[in-house]
Amino acid sequence: MNKKIVFLISVCLFTIGGCDKDDLTVTTGIIGTVEYGQGDCMPVIDYESRVYNDYDGKIYFVVKDDWDNLGDGDYAQLKNSSINLRVKQGKLSAKLPAGTYLVMPEDFNVYSDENTITIISEEVINRDFKFFKCTSY
Repeated sequence: MNKKIVFLISVCLFTIGGCDKDDLTVTTGIIGTVEYGQGDCMPVIDYESRVYNDYDGKIYFVVKDDWDNLGDGDYAQLKNSSINLRVKQGKLSAKLPAGTYLVMPEDFNVYSDENTITIISEEVINRDFKFFKCTSY
C-alpha cells in the first residue's frame, strides 16, 4: 500500500479515535434559552404586552464578586474580560467554571437578581432568560 495512503488513514483514525464523548458535552455549566425584547416603558411598565424574540448575539457571564467590588472601576473592561459566547436563535449552552455570575446580553448593563446564576462543579443548570431593554422611561 502506498505510504501516503497509510499515513492519511492513520491520521484519520487517530483523529476520530481521539475524540471522546466528554469533549462534546457540557459537564459543568448552563443550558437554556434567551429571549430579548425592547420597547416603551412609559407611563407604566405593562409586562403583559411585552414582545420577546429569540436572542441572537453575545451573552456575557460577569463574575458577581468582580461586579460587587468594581466600585468606580471600568465596567466596560470588566465586561470585556468576562466569559462570553454567541447565542443563536435563543439557544444557550456553555461550559462554565463553578462560581456565581451575572448574565447579560451585549447591550444590557443592568444588574438584577433575575439574571444571577450559580454554577456548581459537575452540574449543568437549566435556566431560561428574558431581557427587555426600555427605549423610553
